[in-house]
Amino acid sequence: MDADDRLRIRWAAPMPDGRQVVLRHRKSGETRAEPITGDRCSVELDAGDLSPGKWTVAVEADGAESPLLTDDPGFSLDGLRTYADLPRDRAVRVVRAADGRVSLAVRNVAPHAEVEAVHPRDGEIKIVGRLAYAGPRPGESARLVAAARDGDATVSQDVRLDGTGFHGCLAVDAFAAAEPALWDLWLDVGDVHARLATKLDDAPGKRGKLSYPRQVAAHDGREIAVRPYYTDRDQLAISASPVEDAP
Repeated sequence: MDADDRLRIRWAAPMPDGRQVVLRHRKSGETRAEPITGDRCSVELDAGDLSPGKWTVAVEADGAESPLLTDDPGFSLDGLRTYADLPRDRAVRVVRAADGRVSLAVRNVAPHAEVEAVHPRDGEIKIVGRLAYAGPRPGESARLVAAARDGDATVSQDVRLDGTGFHGCLAVDAFAAAEPALWDLWLDVGDVHARLATKLDDAPGKRGKLSYPRQVAAHDGREIAVRPYYTDRDQLAISASPVEDAP
């Protein structure tokens, strides 16, 4: 699947005459078909307007269908990042089952700030990532914003934006100076309010599997432990709590 939402399939040897590729929406039964012509070693299908949901992919001949099989894992993190660099409200991904069957997963998407690296050290939490599904925003200012989950307190800092990529950091002292809280993280770029999360790496369930060290800062005679963590939705957040209560 390329960034232009065209599904490209190639075979090592020509397919017999009369074959076609059939996409079928599992829930509605809607189908799309494309004959395998020309050199019969490849075919392209436009997937940009497919309805959200799962689509099976099959090869049809004489009214009988067989699943499309491949040993290609169909996963490229660089490819997914390039795909997410373009503005879009629908994402299409090729999925390969354990038995080699190919399907398409189509889902509606909204812009988010894809986190690629987190570095908590030296009194700061540095975050590197890219704005996903919103496209480059040349000339627009950007801010990294931490919003307390309860209440209206915020901590923010200007962010360096390069195309869709961003580098930002938040000072641990700023969280220690506020009331202990859980903080959700956002990237504000122009009219885009994008939640920080890690979704493109095809590795859900980071909570409890990926952890970051805490940093301790003192304020008004109390010590506050501050650390980034992932929520159960793979969103990046920050916990700030008294040292004696910190996990």
